[in-house]
Amino acid sequence: MSAGGRVRALLAVTCAAGALGAPRPTRGDPPGDGGRELPVQVVDLHVDVPWQVHFKGRDARLAEGHARREALAAGHYLGIVLPIYLPDRARAGGPQIEDAEAILGTIEAIVAANPVFLPLGAGRAEPGKISTFLSIEGAGAFAADIAQIDRFIARGVRLISPNHAKHTRLSSSATGAPAAFGLTELGKRFCERVYAQGALIDVSHLSDAAFADLVPIAAAHGAPIVATHSNARAVADRPRNLTDEQLRIIGRTGGVAGLNFHAPFVNGTPRADLDDVVAQVDHLVRVAGVDHVAIGSDFDGGIIPPEGLEDASALPALAARLRRRGMAREDVEKIFSRNALRILGWRPAAGGAAPPQR
Repeated sequence: MSAGGRVRALLAVTCAAGALGAPRPTRGDPPGDGGRELPVQVVDLHVDVPWQVHFKGRDARLAEGHARREALAAGHYLGIVLPIYLPDRARAGGPQIEDAEAILGTIEAIVAANPVFLPLGAGRAEPGKISTFLSIEGAGAFAADIAQIDRFIARGVRLISPNHAKHTRLSSSATGAPAAFGLTELGKRFCERVYAQGALIDVSHLSDAAFADLVPIAAAHGAPIVATHSNARAVADRPRNLTDEQLRIIGRTGGVAGLNFHAPFVNGTPRADLDDVVAQVDHLVRVAGVDHVAIGSDFDGGIIPPEGLEDASALPALAARLRRRGMAREDVEKIFSRNALRILGWRPAAGGAAPPQR
């Protein structure tokens, strides 16, 4: 990313965060009393509409699905991360780097087809518009030439997962067959390169061993560890979720865990409701800290959403439930947007990587 591009991207995040500073009721107002509070705005770290459009044939104008235009507006979305998802079965021999280029083209078409979205890399937030950001989910194709990741970061990719559901030449997966490795040597060099170029590694699909291998690499770059769409394993015992120790590490590094709305990841069963989601929030906040929890819905990613959170329009119901249970408005805002914006605005310290933390 050019210096001008970095300034524009950071300005977009800064202005978006500032948009949350609109006047609101004082702390003396009772929470959730008849809608007196202004809506809580949302920045969602993982919404899979590009997968639906590119691979499933959904219309780019987003008239259907969890993240319909109208649902995003009703949910008070301020920002959205659109993943360049590279399915493990994209080709017989696995996905290629050129597939990432094609999916990025689809994302550009989605953004162009929906006036509610600000263009990728827009320099400032606008009332009633949704800022758009990019991630890569399943970057195993870049093992063919890890230097190629540079040009995607230059075009605005902020978050990168080295694998998806299966192991790659970069890393082992949380849901792959048992493996005796975490990050490969090539994968470690890949993660180093991502951090040096100013983007972040997404650990949501990494195995526990790969997560552990990443920790010293992130520390050397002063980088926060981010799980864009993973919950707490102590509440829902699924390998895609995070252990309490991983959550504590995320908190110590200044990172975030993005709350995933897939019912099996919420409570470990095919059916969940708002109370189950709140239980996940409670645990994530208790272990990682309120500054280290965000929204990573996984909407339109083939998920089974909880009852009461059927689509993006239902986010105000979750905010209201948290307020009625006594969570401060400021803390709800952190979870719904401010923590995600901090992560999206991360850049490496001037002068290169920081010395490893001891």
